[in-house]
Amino acid sequence: MVTARRAGSGFVLIGVVFLTFVVSITLVALARLWEADAQRDKERELLWSGRQFGKALASYAFATPEGESTMPRSLDQLLLDTRVEPPMRHLRRLPVDPMTGTFEWGTVRSGDGAITAVHSTSRMRPLAPDGFWPEERAFANAKEYSQWVFGPIVPRPALRLPIPEQAP
Repeated sequence: MVTARRAGSGFVLIGVVFLTFVVSITLVALARLWEADAQRDKERELLWSGRQFGKALASYAFATPEGESTMPRSLDQLLLDTRVEPPMRHLRRLPVDPMTGTFEWGTVRSGDGAITAVHSTSRMRPLAPDGFWPEERAFANAKEYSQWVFGPIVPRPALRLPIPEQAP
């Protein structure tokens, strides 16, 4: 009777080990999906933050007084532009780079040191192959997030539809 009990418990042990294996594989697969989903959320946030920088750079250039540089020398000048009265805020606050979790952004500078564009400093490989604005089509071929460069976004003119003439 003791031998029958041991033989049966061996099958239970094999079943528990197999079940543990299946659950482990499932959890690993779910973790990868959750990680990719989190990265997609960060990509959307990076696009939003980059577009805010682009709008702020365009606003800074548009508000430039005669004879002044049309681009800032530091990102802080987008937060408080003292070239004009009253001072303007082209950005409310400096956004966190969602890919690195820091406030440090890479900048593209002109020959005179003015900031012409902003990018993430992350070397991670992007997931998103689409969802870009027309100005951002090159992002689809980027090998890392630092190649997503956001320059001034010039507002598009509003579409003007002809107003139908009204009969008297």
